Amino acid sequence: MQEENIDLSGQVGGNLREIRKSKRMSLEELANVSNVSKLTLGKIERGETNPTVNILWKICRGLNIPLVALLSFEENIEVHRFGSDYQFAGHNNDWFVDPLFKANGTEWFRGRLEPNSEYSECHLAGSEEIVLVLNGQLELKVGEKTHQLNQWDVIKFKGEELHTYINHSDEKVHLMLSLTYTTP
Repeated sequence: MQEENIDLSGQVGGNLREIRKSKRMSLEELANVSNVSKLTLGKIERGETNPTVNILWKICRGLNIPLVALLSFEENIEVHRFGSDYQFAGHNNDWFVDPLFKANGTEWFRGRLEPNSEYSECHLAGSEEIVLVLNGQLELKVGEKTHQLNQWDVIKFKGEELHTYINHSDEKVHLMLSLTYTTP
């Protein structure tokens, strides 16, 4: 069995920097509330030192966070296999959607529209939706406008408008969708 080389110092430092910035604290402010020197905090954030558990506890108390917040690591890679079950179905079991990822305010979904069916929805004000047709043909009605989309066609529209996905064919239509919410 081959072991992975994990840069724990770098990951702890990255977590610390992200948490400190999200709390809008300077290194100096964190040094004052944690009793850890600004120099040491800077070295930890840059991954130049391997802090002791005692130092990590002081930092966590100063930030008012659990220790696990500094020690938790997300994988850089996630894989969602095609053909896996969809997690949510429309009320007539003709529309299926599988939430995949959420990154930088954008949610990614895989969708499927059953043969000879349609599904309507609208999202929060200020949202933007992008749809990529992976196979077949899709009719997409956004507000009063109707768009005929073929395989690999992409459309972007305001998600707050009522939109209807329509499949006139005898085959399932698969889609990739992204939904981005902007702050008003």
